[in-house]
Amino acid sequence: MFPFFRCFSANTVEQIIENLQQDGSPFALEQLKVINQMSPTSLKITLRHLIKGSSQTLKDVLTEEYRMSQACMRGHDFHEGVRAVLVDKDQSPKWKPAKLKEVTDEDLDNYFKSLGSNDLKF
Repeated sequence: MFPFFRCFSANTVEQIIENLQQDGSPFALEQLKVINQMSPTSLKITLRHLIKGSSQTLKDVLTEEYRMSQACMRGHDFHEGVRAVLVDKDQSPKWKPAKLKEVTDEDLDNYFKSLGSNDLKF
């Protein structure tokens, strides 16, 4: 089996990281380097959206993506990533929270909440 499927077929970011560590291939180690630089919140948001989206209609997926983008713009990590990569160019973002285990399901729920009258309209 191609390492991608073996490593990334998991329901949590923590399990994906464990799979990559256990695999130990050059591919897996390169992916770990990238993942370890990313926002823990964004990693978990993305995985949740991919899992949920696999059984949603296109309209529902696009609505959730809109909600997520709006929530990300209100949050800390988007602005911190822009600062670290584009403004100061220090490549050292200070994510909040800084660790995967600190990102709660409640935190993630906030990125998927309805925006009421401000929700995406088709």
